[in-house]
Amino acid sequence: MGLSIADQLRDKALDASSSNWIQVDNLVEISTTFPDDIIADDIAEVLVERQLVACAQVSGPIQSTYLWKGKYEQCSEHKLCVKTTLERMPAVVELIRARHPYEVPEITARTYQWMTEDYANWIIQCTANPIEIPESP
Repeated sequence: MGLSIADQLRDKALDASSSNWIQVDNLVEISTTFPDDIIADDIAEVLVERQLVACAQVSGPIQSTYLWKGKYEQCSEHKLCVKTTLERMPAVVELIRARHPYEVPEITARTYQWMTEDYANWIIQCTANPIEIPESP
C-alpha cells in the first residue's frame, strides 16, 4: 500500500535540501487571549525579557463567541502565542495567570513534532537562563 498524500507531502518537505528538519518533543507553543493588545503586548514583553520564551506574537483583533455563565457572549480579543520549552511552560503559565484579567483565561499549549534545527536551537538558547525579576508591590 502506498503512502497517503499527507505522508508524501511531509516526506517531500522533510527532504527539502534547504531545510534541516529534526523531530522535537520538548518545545511548545502556548496561546491565550486578552481583551486588548496593550495587556497582550505587556505580557509578551515580560515573558521575553525574563527569557521564559524565545518569542511572542500578538495578533488581532479576533472575534470570539462563547458561553459564559449561561449567557451567549461575543467580544473582540487579541491572541498571544509564545514559543518555549516544556521546562519553562509552568513558569510561563503562572505568569500569564497572575497577570490575566479574565476569571477563566484560555491558556492552551501544543507540542511541536518537527522543526528546523536552527529554530529549535534558537528557542532552547533563548530560554536556557531565565531571569528572575521580583514582582513589584
